Amino acid sequence: MTAVLRVNEELNGIEVYFESKPEQEVLTHLKSNGFRYSGFKKCWWNKRTEKSMQAANKVTKQEITYPSKSTSIFKPKKKTKIEKMNLWEATQWNEIEVNKEQEVKEMAKEIRKHVRQRFSQCKFSVTTGGSYLHSTINITIKSSPYEKGSVYLTAIYDYCNSLLNNYRHCYSPADPYTDYAGSYNFYGHVSLDWEYKETEQTEEIKEDMSLFDAKLEEFEKAEEARKGKELQEYFKEQELKNAEYEKQQQEEQKQIENIYSSIVVKKLDEDQQYYVIDTQFANLNKNCTLDKYKDEVAKGDFTLQNVKITKEVHFNNEEALNNFSNMLLNDFDFLAETGGSFTEDKRINSMTDFYNMDDLEKNTVQWNLYGVGVYYNGELQFIVDAQGYSYARYVGLVDNAKFEKSISHKQTLKDEELQELKCQAEKIEDLSSSVIEELNIIETWNKEDWDKYKTLLKQKMKSFNFKLDKNVIQQVDIEKLKISLYKILYEVDSIQEQFKNAELEKGEKYTLFYISDLGSLITERITYDSCQPTKYAQYNNAVKLTYKPENKRKLYYRHFYSDLLLFKGWHSLPETVLRNVEVRPDGLKITHSKYYSCDRRQFDEVLNYLNEKSFKPLINTYKPNL
Repeated sequence: MTAVLRVNEELNGIEVYFESKPEQEVLTHLKSNGFRYSGFKKCWWNKRTEKSMQAANKVTKQEITYPSKSTSIFKPKKKTKIEKMNLWEATQWNEIEVNKEQEVKEMAKEIRKHVRQRFSQCKFSVTTGGSYLHSTINITIKSSPYEKGSVYLTAIYDYCNSLLNNYRHCYSPADPYTDYAGSYNFYGHVSLDWEYKETEQTEEIKEDMSLFDAKLEEFEKAEEARKGKELQEYFKEQELKNAEYEKQQQEEQKQIENIYSSIVVKKLDEDQQYYVIDTQFANLNKNCTLDKYKDEVAKGDFTLQNVKITKEVHFNNEEALNNFSNMLLNDFDFLAETGGSFTEDKRINSMTDFYNMDDLEKNTVQWNLYGVGVYYNGELQFIVDAQGYSYARYVGLVDNAKFEKSISHKQTLKDEELQELKCQAEKIEDLSSSVIEELNIIETWNKEDWDKYKTLLKQKMKSFNFKLDKNVIQQVDIEKLKISLYKILYEVDSIQEQFKNAELEKGEKYTLFYISDLGSLITERITYDSCQPTKYAQYNNAVKLTYKPENKRKLYYRHFYSDLLLFKGWHSLPETVLRNVEVRPDGLKITHSKYYSCDRRQFDEVLNYLNEKSFKPLINTYKPNL
């Protein structure tokens, strides 16, 4: 057992520390000699006397002796006289070393002692509070000889605030991009008491305030001179920077002139254009130099793209090529109105069609790029996709790339289907024109008279038994009409409108298919009772469906506001519709789901299965048609 003896000069005491719990004989010896245990400091302590020193020496086996109290060592120390500072000196903050890990009450005690000694003319209240994880220290100025809002009181306030922050320690900083707040050892603030009192100003106080005013004036003059000097230095620095910038601009202009005088630009006709397959485009784009793109590609951080070359820029000078390769973010006339994306997918005749696809459909679209080929000595160096701008917004490297005159695109639609859809699109265009003429709303059909137009168009489509869906709208050539038809289709997508038009019969049997909150497809066979359009949570377009589930006696209700399929009659799905089933030779059957949770393609499986059995949904908010 190891024991350590320490002498506490400040409290005139001695402290005995043990590595582990001492034996009972040692504890009895310490207690009999007046020692007490401190749970805070984890030690045994006593006032320093000859008797207590002898007892401690016996335990620690350290022969430390002290003279009797009559000698000078036991005489109480004389208090050091604190030299009083004037107000200006007292309010000048200099960081002091403090223990930020100690208890909040100990810190408050130190702060209270500090401010009262430093500003004896003021009355302070330093209080603690809060919980263990949210402790607080608050400094309140209750009274002083200074007027509210005066520079003197403001200087004392600022000093107290700096002192409080000096004790504060941040364990975890706040995140400005989230709601996460910082974590500190304590919280709190400095304030004036709501009953703040201005005490009488003595002659000494008034002289101190005059001295403060003089010092403040000197400080402000010095600060003004310092700022003036800094401003002059800043202007000199800016002059040097401007001169350097002007020099760079002149040099850059020479390089640009060299580029324009060293190139031949060829704009390719449609029959001259060609594809560069597997061009390497770095994921980090908009770089000024070609070397940056090469570094990113060398790291493997790139994607492969097929680029259709619509223009060629041939350099006859290596220096000019290097200049261009280091000025990719500069504007050049020969790059203007080049680049961009395109697809040969027959489902997309404008970007409106792409934006109205769901995520699964978008993933099936193959995109290609338009680009400008940069050549030197007849060899392709790299490709620029300016995306309609005048600078090299994206740059593709052509190592291991292949040249093709044309590329094939796997079409989702067959030629026969495409022709049929085009015929349907022409019909809807004719129907739209007839509605506009009949209502005489040529200028206002998609504005003020939208409701009239929409109502009559839907009536005509219904009378002609015309089925409007997304595939038909994609083949419409008139952009305004295309946008309006998508709008109508989404209004058809309204679950309230579909239930309104479904004409469900009370007591009739129906089957519901919907995705639960856990992401699995639910098949629910019900006996219909009623349906009511309503608002549910944040959803304005919802319905409250009341029904009796299969094998239940009482009525239940459920709110629907998203994807739902409803079929007439009771239906059930074989296990193989949504799961892959494997039967092993030993008879063990293994099943696993075809899709992840919340995958909307589960609805496609249901529609395909029941469509094969000639069942059509009465309500389909997943893929509606009109």
